[in-house]
Amino acid sequence: MMISPDAFLSQYENASYSELLKLKNELVQKIADFETDFDMKDSGWALKPSPDVHYQWNLEVLGKVASMLQEAFNKEYEWGEKSIADYYNDMKENF
Repeated sequence: MMISPDAFLSQYENASYSELLKLKNELVQKIADFETDFDMKDSGWALKPSPDVHYQWNLEVLGKVASMLQEAFNKEYEWGEKSIADYYNDMKENF
């Protein structure tokens, strides 16, 4: 049984912009992996829930992470202590 997207994202409620960015990148990679490696002939999936369910779950979480990213970006770089000039250095250090 999979955890709901909202329950999963509750652990990221107070996450920083860079933490959310890492999560977004992981989700995008998982989505791309499914889209590029999907094989219709493999109908005997032993994984439950099946990969297509994981794909849909990842898409749903990604949609929600996008708005969380926007809020975190604004909180840290637009309205917070950091300036937009700090963004480049932060991304260089974390990615």
